[in-house]
Amino acid sequence: MINKELVDITKKSGIVFLGRVFSTIFGFLFSLAAARLMGADVYGKLMYVTVIITMLSLVTKLGLTQGLVQFISRFTENNRIEERNSIISFSFLLVSVFSIILSVILFIFSDFIALNIFNNQKLASLLKVMSPILILLSLIELTPGIFRGLKIVKYQVLGRDLIQSFIRLIMVLILGYLGYKIYGLVAAFYLSMAFSLLYLFYKVYDLNLFGKIKCKFITSYKEILIFSAPLLISSILHYSISKVDIFMIGYFLNTSSVGIYTVALKIGTLTNFLLFSINSMFAPNITTLYYNNQMVKLEKLYQVITKWVLGINLSVFFLFIILSKEIMNVFGTEFIIGWIALILITAGQVVNAGVGSAGLINVMTGYPKSELYVSIIVFVINVTLNYFLIPIYGIEGAAFASLISIGVMNLLRLYILYNRLEILPYNKKYLHVIYSAIIAFIIGYIINSYIDLHYLLHILVIGFIFTAIDIFANWQFGLEEDDIMILNKIKEKLLKNKK
Repeated sequence: MINKELVDITKKSGIVFLGRVFSTIFGFLFSLAAARLMGADVYGKLMYVTVIITMLSLVTKLGLTQGLVQFISRFTENNRIEERNSIISFSFLLVSVFSIILSVILFIFSDFIALNIFNNQKLASLLKVMSPILILLSLIELTPGIFRGLKIVKYQVLGRDLIQSFIRLIMVLILGYLGYKIYGLVAAFYLSMAFSLLYLFYKVYDLNLFGKIKCKFITSYKEILIFSAPLLISSILHYSISKVDIFMIGYFLNTSSVGIYTVALKIGTLTNFLLFSINSMFAPNITTLYYNNQMVKLEKLYQVITKWVLGINLSVFFLFIILSKEIMNVFGTEFIIGWIALILITAGQVVNAGVGSAGLINVMTGYPKSELYVSIIVFVINVTLNYFLIPIYGIEGAAFASLISIGVMNLLRLYILYNRLEILPYNKKYLHVIYSAIIAFIIGYIINSYIDLHYLLHILVIGFIFTAIDIFANWQFGLEEDDIMILNKIKEKLLKNKK
């Protein structure tokens, strides 16, 4: 039975899930406010530079976020507390030094980078102003590895997901209302990240997780760096796979197109937080089950989790096919032209959900190099497709390139996983979630053709009808014992919180 593991993952990923839900809502509202108040061009410029800063933060983190999950989990289980805390301090110091150096380089060479790499001299001043954000972002993004390794996710959720996204939203509303445009958005980023980092540092200190960096632990320092090195490269390549389209749209087209495509990307990847939330707490369980040779439990967990994630993503995909134009119109009429890109991006998330945690399992079972190999192959494919498709088909070409790249990436991950461990995420129960989504789509599409309402009301009405049909169909097809157990645990948790 996998009841204990499922309850553990459901409970803890539930915390992450709620945090990501609110973070996603706040982030969505931030994008909505920024897009409507500033327009596609200004919003596009900010997102373009943000992609660059985030890419550089992956370099400065050195892959240590994922490495900390593995090492902290192992050291805590073996009661090697002093060594664990020393590695945490070592990681913070290393990331701080690298992020400061790279931030200074970005500031000094911003003119050269804007003109010769991004083909847009107007971005130079924005790169200068935003370069110190690299330091804040790098340190903030390192902390999830600590809390996930300790299986204490509430601090990560509050500091990284809620505080940061909420303050950023409030600031952009205030500054946007006062008439500040792009630098008002930049100020919102600075303030939200500063508050978030202060809170996260305080919690690490309060939990007595900072330790002295000692020569006797140098072997552990080397081990975590060696373990994290392939993850550094694969994380850069993986992020590039998902964001190179934005970079190349900005290079070949304009920042207005970047703004429109970024909105489609944010909406189309809304359900990402579901897989991310589950993976956040699934990772330590993978390590424990694998090293205890409990492969049957591991495969069953993988199947149950992937089925849930796929079902939700498939339903969202069909709903977006029906309402893509209305959804893009929420951000302004100039964004409606991104409706095809939205559908293609969402299709990519269905493919991603259909394979689930395959890449994570490969990493956490001692084969991190697999992600490196896969990422290199897919990165080359993605860049090549974008290079040829964007000049011809615009943002739709970028979205299609992303869809193909995600498909290849996940097929390779699954192939490697099956060859190594002979486990798959699929069983006959998968057909139930597919049938339910198809039924909801057919009925929703027919009803949609007879309804003509204001776009906001249209979204609400069709969305409610589609969701109700989907839930009813899933219920009629029947739920597995593990599904019912998870739902009961969620129900108990909600009732407990209500009391």
